[in-house]
Amino acid sequence: MNRSVPALSVVLLLTSWPLAASEDRCSALRAIDFPGVHISSIEWAPAGPFVPDPPLPALSLPVPAHCAVSGVISPNPDSRIRFEIWLPADGWNGKYQGVGNGGFAGKLNRAEMAVAVQRGFATATTDTGHDLVGTEVWAKNQPEKTRDFGDRAIHLTTVTAKSIVERYYGRAPVRSYFASCSNGGRQALMEAQRNAEDFDGIIAGAPAYDWVAAIAAGFAWNAQALFGRPDTAITAAMTPAVATEVKAQCDLSDGISDGVIADPARCEVRASKSRCRYGKEATESCLSAQQWGALEAIYRGPRDSQGRVIYPGFSPGGEIGSFPGLGWEGWIFGSADKGTNQLFFLRGFMRGFVTGDPNWDFPQFDFDRDYPAVRDRWGPALNATDPDLTRFFARGGKLILWHGWSDAALPPLGTIRYFDAVRKRMGPRAQESVRLFMAPGVQHCVGGPGPYMFNPGPATPDGRPESDMGKALEHWVEQGVAPEKIEAWRPRDLMSALSGDPKAEVDRTGLLCAFPATARWDGKGDPKSATSYRCVTGD
Repeated sequence: MNRSVPALSVVLLLTSWPLAASEDRCSALRAIDFPGVHISSIEWAPAGPFVPDPPLPALSLPVPAHCAVSGVISPNPDSRIRFEIWLPADGWNGKYQGVGNGGFAGKLNRAEMAVAVQRGFATATTDTGHDLVGTEVWAKNQPEKTRDFGDRAIHLTTVTAKSIVERYYGRAPVRSYFASCSNGGRQALMEAQRNAEDFDGIIAGAPAYDWVAAIAAGFAWNAQALFGRPDTAITAAMTPAVATEVKAQCDLSDGISDGVIADPARCEVRASKSRCRYGKEATESCLSAQQWGALEAIYRGPRDSQGRVIYPGFSPGGEIGSFPGLGWEGWIFGSADKGTNQLFFLRGFMRGFVTGDPNWDFPQFDFDRDYPAVRDRWGPALNATDPDLTRFFARGGKLILWHGWSDAALPPLGTIRYFDAVRKRMGPRAQESVRLFMAPGVQHCVGGPGPYMFNPGPATPDGRPESDMGKALEHWVEQGVAPEKIEAWRPRDLMSALSGDPKAEVDRTGLLCAFPATARWDGKGDPKSATSYRCVTGD
């Protein structure tokens, strides 16, 4: 029997108060006195448009009236964890939605809060204990701040937020969810592994879960392969040439020439198969032998001097970003002087967290010496690699992992590696509690030539589990029905889709299948329609 439905009905009755009463309850929160928590402001926010802070696009999202609570959590003298909580005044769905942070954090993620509160959730965000963006000097010799960034800030914000939710509405949330991507995906897995009691359902997208292997070893490997010698660099302007090679060698591996590689793991891009004459001098349309060597190293991934794999390499496909910087032209290719996104994160981590040396650079990274040392020192605070989810599964927790096959920021094969580790560690219980969806042609968290709109965030009130990942998670937690496939779509215009424009034109639809199944075309239907595909396992 499903006991959550009547409980939720009671919550909706209790939370449909007049706005004036809601505003009074907001003011009453000033009396809150939690140990280690300082409330800095409590404000009543009337309904109106919300515009995210730069560098996010200037999208206007309608946000309902809500009570906004801001404060600082200090579990010790060296910690200063800022947080903000939004409590919808009317129509609360009885649930709490946690949101994560990208990159090195340092900012409150109000954009994702706006989406959550718009959909009826009480929600909260944190800066993870620092407010410096673009430099990681805050981490130098700061083990407590590093721990806050690693997992403590999200956990303490969640505990504080749920207590304030209960004080405001007069009852605790009936369900709690968390969804985020990239570093936020790492935060999601930290919650499942270390703070299993915080959430009932979690979505971890493109997770930077093995932080040290991906950010330090992986990014250093790519930088040394490309920029270690003058003749190996592949410039951003050459990205179309690489994309053309990949399309020629791999696009038909799934039986369809549509610019999307359904399963990049089944195709090897090699210089010996190049349409160009191998060994010629580099041009903007053809790679030289030296550049081919760098590209193949990126596909192989970082290894030590004995050839042992440290972390998976990158997968071919989706090299050109849906907007500038999202593809290989922003993350991987470029120059050491002007930098790349990967170099930004590598230098930030190694200079700020590890060495404290503002002049440290990628040629100094030694994979035999530095990777084990950095992993052993920083892994316990930052890596979300533990496959033992016993506590999370035991309390009925459900986990959805997802990753875009065309991600140029974090290798998709890394997420498969973690999923396999969980299945091995947890045995039959994994089938009951975790799913992985690989998204063909999807870049880092959003964008790409493949269908990338499937709502891996807070469930929409009128969403369908078949096409809304957030709703699929909610359906799994509350109704016990595990998702096996999700329909996705790709808009003709990315910005119109992100703004929630109901008239956004659909370019194509596709099918995401629970791994290891993949979507197979039926050979006759429209290859741009999800109805022409079915999920199959094996050849």
